[in-house]
Amino acid sequence: MEDQRILTFGNIVMDGLFIVPRLPGYDEKVFAETLTWSPGGPAVHFAITSAKLGARANVLGWLGNDSIGRQLQQTLEARGVEPSFNHILDTQTPTAIIMIDGTGEKSVLLSPPIDGARLPRPEEVAVFDLTHTKHIHTHLFLEPYVLRLLAECGRMGITRSLDVEPSSIRRWGEEGVRRALACTDIVFINEPAVALLCPEGQELADKLLRIAALGPAMVVCTRGRRGSIVLAGGRLIACPSIPVVTSNSLAAGDIFAAAFVHCLLHGGGAEDAVVFATAASSVAVSRSGSSVYYPSLAEIEEVMAEQRLAITMTEVDMEWKLI
Repeated sequence: MEDQRILTFGNIVMDGLFIVPRLPGYDEKVFAETLTWSPGGPAVHFAITSAKLGARANVLGWLGNDSIGRQLQQTLEARGVEPSFNHILDTQTPTAIIMIDGTGEKSVLLSPPIDGARLPRPEEVAVFDLTHTKHIHTHLFLEPYVLRLLAECGRMGITRSLDVEPSSIRRWGEEGVRRALACTDIVFINEPAVALLCPEGQELADKLLRIAALGPAMVVCTRGRRGSIVLAGGRLIACPSIPVVTSNSLAAGDIFAAAFVHCLLHGGGAEDAVVFATAASSVAVSRSGSSVYYPSLAEIEEVMAEQRLAITMTEVDMEWKLI
């Protein structure tokens, strides 16, 4: 294990994963083929992937003091993740009911989050010991906590990545997202989220430039089966996906992000990282059945050896400024 750690922060839940032949309609009952309970949430999936790839991974967040919370912590420890959880008394650990159909696509039902009034103050999160942290990854979780932690990491020279999803943009609002992007080094965002932040009828490249102008040095846009596009270092890097049969798409984006960061932290460039991350997510979605599959370094390298991805790179004007 590395001495320098990857720290993740965010919503910690217990996932109940139901594999169903099809998603039920209104007032319809469908029997699940399997049911699996496992740790979930963007911070958890990123941390488990990092640990699987050999990093010292630490996840920061809150749980209830119930049996689900204790089970979740024990499972993470068994997977090589170091949890730093604050257990909230007389509170249920959040859960997510996830239904995945025969195509590998999903629907998610979330239980109510832990009451924010019962959480510690944002400044208490910022004083978490960051001494040996090399990188932090988070998502648009609770605004004052995320912003304080990102700012503190920036002050200490710790690189920062942020996951941005459409539902989180709607919850935070455009100005809140802008504040988070201003203290972020790498942003992972999908096309629907890009469209929410930049609704104007521009080309995708122009929209990514607008997002980069808000702060991130690197913008990584995932496009599902159409691959991904990375804006970094004055270049637009397009990478196709690897054609696989998707059995379960849960956590694919989090695994992609963790693998991307892993490659960067080990000296790879953006083009290396996007190929590495694409291979990682292809392993995950094709081998995840009734639970999330986290790829190993050997499995990712095997896919990369078999699948030579034809990435394209285009020079762009990084002096472009947000108007």
